[in-house]
Amino acid sequence: MAADGTRHTDADVISSGRDPRRGLWRPGRLWLLVIAETAVLAVAVGFALHYRGEAARPEQSRPPATSAAGSPMPQLTSVALALPAAGGVAGTVVITAAALPGAGLAQFTVSAVITGALPDTFYDLIGNDCSSASPLGNHVWATGFTNTAGTAELTGYSWTGAVGDRYWLTLDPSPASRPPGLHGQFAEGQATPFPAGQAPCAPSP
Repeated sequence: MAADGTRHTDADVISSGRDPRRGLWRPGRLWLLVIAETAVLAVAVGFALHYRGEAARPEQSRPPATSAAGSPMPQLTSVALALPAAGGVAGTVVITAAALPGAGLAQFTVSAVITGALPDTFYDLIGNDCSSASPLGNHVWATGFTNTAGTAELTGYSWTGAVGDRYWLTLDPSPASRPPGLHGQFAEGQATPFPAGQAPCAPSP
């Protein structure tokens, strides 16, 4: 992925380019964030994928323009899962995805709320695409700063990925050298936990 958010030919994820460490949300507003992200994803994927498809058609075969009201609505999926974490940290991860029916690409966001973490510390949900040659978690899905009680909202931003691709995430920092996490088809709003010590993309037993 280029620094400006453009996609390399071998990249599997496109970043929106916004730094999630800026403008962090205050604790207690996770569900408001989920609602807002769902609305943004619905509008963004509807317009982006509709006009991408229009631009890809030859000019002579392009049908007359239709209103946005006549365009298909994106399908929205949202799932809340317990965050598998070590060292007494607990939390909930919310994955929200939106895609036009039958589209190969979808947009998704990953957010979380954590408790029992170290106070006054930045925490990230990190991960990657399971098809990537690099096992390192070089994507930051969400980030946040804990208060004095060790609680934080980890807020993410919109990513675009192939609907069929599998992704993974873990909490960082983690007291475990090979921490537990979630893996699955994030662009379809699907994920399942994997235990500590297991490779992130290995099938769950």
